[in-house]
Amino acid sequence: MKDLTQEQKLALLKKHIVGLETWEIAMDEKWVAMDSAESWAWLNFINTWMAATVLAKVRDENTVLSKLPTPINMPTLAYVLPTEWADPTFYATWEQTSWPWSEYTASNAWTWSITLTAKKLSAVTYISWELDEDSIVSIRPYVEGKIAKSYSETIDKSIINWDTTTWSTWNVNLDDWTPATWTYYLHFNWLRKAAIDNSKTVNAWTLDLADFRAARKLLGRKGLNPDKLLWIIWPDVYYKLLWLSQAETIEKFWNAATVINWVIAKIDWIEIITNGDVPLTEADWKVSVTPGNNTLWTAILVYREDIITWFKRDLKVVIEYVPQLDQFRVTAHTRFALTIVATDSVSSLINVTVA
Repeated sequence: MKDLTQEQKLALLKKHIVGLETWEIAMDEKWVAMDSAESWAWLNFINTWMAATVLAKVRDENTVLSKLPTPINMPTLAYVLPTEWADPTFYATWEQTSWPWSEYTASNAWTWSITLTAKKLSAVTYISWELDEDSIVSIRPYVEGKIAKSYSETIDKSIINWDTTTWSTWNVNLDDWTPATWTYYLHFNWLRKAAIDNSKTVNAWTLDLADFRAARKLLGRKGLNPDKLLWIIWPDVYYKLLWLSQAETIEKFWNAATVINWVIAKIDWIEIITNGDVPLTEADWKVSVTPGNNTLWTAILVYREDIITWFKRDLKVVIEYVPQLDQFRVTAHTRFALTIVATDSVSSLINVTVA
């Protein structure tokens, strides 16, 4: 390729890489590090179309993220979100009949704020050129689908499990051990952690409709409107729901009875979604480092309007050719922040037995 022009090299590469016509390709004879002075300094495939396709696939899936308010774009790395706090106070008053008058007690319409800082998640995959040449399946759609699946699962796991605790015996995801530095869940404190830290948990054990209502009651006024609530449960807990005596028969659950449909989409008119990222735990609601100790399930109740996601950088996918390895490197990055507005936004059922 030494004697070829840059245009001829580009044409040859496009001929050998099926389905990548939309990628921008750049290269240099010397394979030196890329810098602003050398426009052909590296062989890059920057595929923004892949990122858009991955995000479309995520939105099409029944993910936790898809059930929450639409993510908001962060204008800055650290963003201050203003929120309501205490209201002005009304007092008993009277007609003013004298001068000087008596001042009423003043009160404020208080506000509060939450500072959000974007955090980063990344993934990298290598694909040999031989695999791209020899595979009987199209590698690009395959990798694209795998990135979409991993991305959606990681976002859901983050929403459910994030816990910033870095010492052993307290992180809800890893009891009796210290989490590794790169572990995905160390960025924020989220749903499971919030319910525990704010004492919004119900020991359900054998599980009954009363348990669901007790968790709802913990949200106070926010628990009154079923349309604004969401249950997130593990599949095994869902199957146990099908056997709830209060939901099984027609005289108690009318046409939605599980004996007729064998599905239960709502309970007390609150939507239910199943998710495999709500883990088995010990009786202390944490995941033991010893798998055999984890025998109990959790179900999470969310007041949707208080769960806000913010993206500083939506998913970006970059594909590069690494000549020393003769491989393509697919790298995906996203930067986002999550916030739970109040201490009464999340509750959960803990220690659910599924026998």
